[in-house]
Amino acid sequence: MNRFFIILFLLSNYSFAQLENNVLFKVNDSLVYVDEFNRVYNKNIDLIDENNQKDFESYLDLFINYKLKLAEAYDLGLQNDPKYKSELNKYVKQLQTTYLTDRKTEDRFLKEAYERTKSEVNVSHILIRIDENDNDTIKIYNKLNALRDKFSNLSVNDFKNKFQDDQDLIVENLGYFSVFKMIYEFENMAYNSSVGEVSIPFRTRFGFHILKVNDKRLSLGEVSVGHIMTYKNKPNAFERITNISDSLNNGVSFEYLAKKYSDDKNSSFKGGRLNPFSSGQINSIPFENAAFELDKKNNISKPIETKYGWHIIKFYSKKNVKKFDEIKYELLNKLKKSSRFSIVSDSFYDFLMNRYGLSYQNNNLDYFISILNPSYFKGEWSVPELINEEEILIKISDRHLKFIDFATFLEDNQRKSTAIPYQKLIFDQYKSFVQYNALEVYKRNLESENSDYKYVTKEYREGLLIFNLMQDKIWTLRDSDSTKLKMFFDDNKNKYSSFENDRGKVISDFQQFQEEFWIKSLKSKHKLTLNKRTIKRLKKDYD
Repeated sequence: MNRFFIILFLLSNYSFAQLENNVLFKVNDSLVYVDEFNRVYNKNIDLIDENNQKDFESYLDLFINYKLKLAEAYDLGLQNDPKYKSELNKYVKQLQTTYLTDRKTEDRFLKEAYERTKSEVNVSHILIRIDENDNDTIKIYNKLNALRDKFSNLSVNDFKNKFQDDQDLIVENLGYFSVFKMIYEFENMAYNSSVGEVSIPFRTRFGFHILKVNDKRLSLGEVSVGHIMTYKNKPNAFERITNISDSLNNGVSFEYLAKKYSDDKNSSFKGGRLNPFSSGQINSIPFENAAFELDKKNNISKPIETKYGWHIIKFYSKKNVKKFDEIKYELLNKLKKSSRFSIVSDSFYDFLMNRYGLSYQNNNLDYFISILNPSYFKGEWSVPELINEEEILIKISDRHLKFIDFATFLEDNQRKSTAIPYQKLIFDQYKSFVQYNALEVYKRNLESENSDYKYVTKEYREGLLIFNLMQDKIWTLRDSDSTKLKMFFDDNKNKYSSFENDRGKVISDFQQFQEEFWIKSLKSKHKLTLNKRTIKRLKKDYD
């Protein structure tokens, strides 16, 4: 027995020695590890003052002071302040969303989108509409496939004339467009097809298409213009626009005439000015072409006819494609609203399914098929009273989901809709149920699941505490500080021309003086123990 305790003692001492070797210092009972110092130092190296803080000892002092302030914040109970908790909770929720996605897939789509902003494609297409749930598509596919040669060799107008009796065909020239202007499947086919090529038939939520790429060009960028418009269906539209054009030629203000005479009331009150747009964003190819042909500030076009009426366009400015870093977040917002983001979501859910060893197949789903009835499609279905509430349906990590959980999910997510087979309905709802709960489990354990998220959250949690502490102790000047401030100025008059002229610098220097004095008191209040051996080794590594 004695030998057992001796071995246990030696093992515990060995573990402590290993631990101590990785400890940089200790504040009270809180250990601060070398790994944390290295991570914070390397992360902030470019932000550190070049002159005197990049050396190891200077930054170590800053880091120690940071931990002393943190100990003081906890000692004062600032972590229990309701405002602090509310702000921290708000930030954590915002931060979580950036980690609840497949970052690699998201980045791939972002880079693809940016590359596509650099060019534009000119496309014609044929569409046969079909219901999303209709799977009888072989005839439609074969019909479009048989039209590819004719569509390749004929212009859009000639093709329309040749097949004008076929009411199923929607034939359009879409002009030029760029990224995010079409649904992803269509955009993808357009960018991946060569000029002059007619695609194979492909499906979108609108139906089946074939498309022909007429041209590709470098992006024209984004243009900002204004217009004066006369509606085509109003009497004397052309005569009115001609009179307006004559007035412009005689020096009358474009903006004045737009406010007074333009039929486009969405822009007339702004002097005719439109929101900036790029190719494919306006549903009028003649208007778009005329706008991009104007290239000098305040250039004004001759009257232009579109399907809506007559326009006179004034040029204001044009912007080329921005650099990736300048539009990254704009592209990300568009990505999240586009159809392609479902691919990113599916990829992330695949990650969760693999992480927790889950499957969308479940032998117990037959039971839920058996308890459905037509009232579900009227939004009137409710959970049967005799359901076995305690039976386990699925386990996700440490979370056990029961029959009653899925049944309640079914009840909560019913809505009035067209009846579909119960088997498909249950499978689709179960898939959503599993995804939702897997995501909740991952969110709940996100700090242990994702080390990067853990560190960022920790930094914000501590940083917000210290910000509140500094605001209270140093940065807020109270009435009682006025005498100290005057004394500080009197002791350092040689540094300033006058208090009034250098007030900001005097206050800044005073606060720095106060902080240095305060840090000394914190070192006395909180027990600081340095691991000199580890510090010496680390300093050698950094030097």
